[in-house]
Amino acid sequence: MKKSQCVNLSQPNRHLDVLMYPDRKIRIFFLFLLLAHACFIIYGSLVPFSFESVPLSRAWTEFTAVLTTPPAVYFNANLLANILIGIPGPFLILGAFHAKDSRPPVLLLSAAFFYSALLASAAEFLQLFTPLRMTALSDILAQTAGGFLGLLAWLWAGPYIRTMLKALIFREQNPGTANFLFLCYTVVLLFLYVLPLDLSARPGSLYNQFESGQILLMPFAHWSSLFDLFHSLPSILLWVPVGWFLVRGLGWPLPGAMLVAAAGAACLEFLQIFVLSRTTDTTNIILAATGGLTGGFFGRSKHIQNPGTASASRKKALWCGALFSGWLAFVLIIFWMPFTFTFEQEFLKERIREIGLIPFQLYLGKPYLHSALNILSNIVYFLPMGILFSTCLTRHLSGPGARAMSLLFLILVGLVAGIIEFGQVFIPERYPDITDWLCMVAGAMLGYNVTSLVWKKVHRRQ
Repeated sequence: MKKSQCVNLSQPNRHLDVLMYPDRKIRIFFLFLLLAHACFIIYGSLVPFSFESVPLSRAWTEFTAVLTTPPAVYFNANLLANILIGIPGPFLILGAFHAKDSRPPVLLLSAAFFYSALLASAAEFLQLFTPLRMTALSDILAQTAGGFLGLLAWLWAGPYIRTMLKALIFREQNPGTANFLFLCYTVVLLFLYVLPLDLSARPGSLYNQFESGQILLMPFAHWSSLFDLFHSLPSILLWVPVGWFLVRGLGWPLPGAMLVAAAGAACLEFLQIFVLSRTTDTTNIILAATGGLTGGFFGRSKHIQNPGTASASRKKALWCGALFSGWLAFVLIIFWMPFTFTFEQEFLKERIREIGLIPFQLYLGKPYLHSALNILSNIVYFLPMGILFSTCLTRHLSGPGARAMSLLFLILVGLVAGIIEFGQVFIPERYPDITDWLCMVAGAMLGYNVTSLVWKKVHRRQ
């Protein structure tokens, strides 16, 4: 009798452990992101690692002088970048240490805010030992302000994001994960269109943009060759997932998906009018409608009824090969144009010496948000490689086979990105950099992992 009672009592505890397991894992996930964010802040503050010997007492005296001097605050893109950099820290702290859906306690909110100020101060203090960097109170204040925005972001949407990430990563049943992924994709689209956030609404600035040809009202008026089509392919491809989701996920008709893509592109092109360094082009509205229609067409297509047949396998292999070849040709055009390869020995020696081997070193001294746009673009260009590889191969495997395929994909994407970056050594107009290689690999792995998670959830429903 006692033995059976003991067994019965242990079953709920074991079940509770299973239920709590995703909560512990998502906490570890947020802690990992928090550590990565802190390392990124410190790393970015110390690049290019040219240190000088400064006595600690002297450094502290200089730092206190910086803190007590009224800052010269100018609202510009770099100040905005520092604000954005400070947002993730408190948000991730709350994600790691506040597991409930209720409002976080005041003590935890205060600790998260203090962390953002402390991290910003530590990064600026360390810059005193790097002669190429400048310590500024305005940067500390901007990152701390970003930390406050991170607190507000968690109070607004933090529990929802945490729940969706837990469901997506740890395969919990939640019908809202598809909508969450679509929302994340629209946020990425918004950043791609409005970065580097050098905004201005002054009539004089808008008139100068129109006079300089940065506002193009006539579709296709500036197209002069076939390469213009290749350069415009991103404007089509970016809207393919939108059309696919609206048709496959929400059951919309093809015309509806096309109109939504066109309307979304029109809104984003309108926002670009106020971004001084971007060009507004009505051609992109038509290209977006094409992308939405294409994505809707693929979303409407039915699954192959007998995927195990030889004809179906050949058809699938041809489709995957064609899509991969098209993507590869596209990125080669993007990264190797104008194809002016030079093989002179002296030129190549100089180019090899100039290769940036320290990540983010070549971005030193450049506007932060311009660099962010370049990094985000490299990531997005390589997303399709991961999506295609997972869709065509990995989703049909499980267990050791899937893990082996993931390792093979990591090696493959490293080689492809390495070949593309090394090819830029021979092109005078290009600048090979290890940062671009890392962004390419990160983009492909992001597309691969997210797509693999989505396919696992789809297979579980079936």
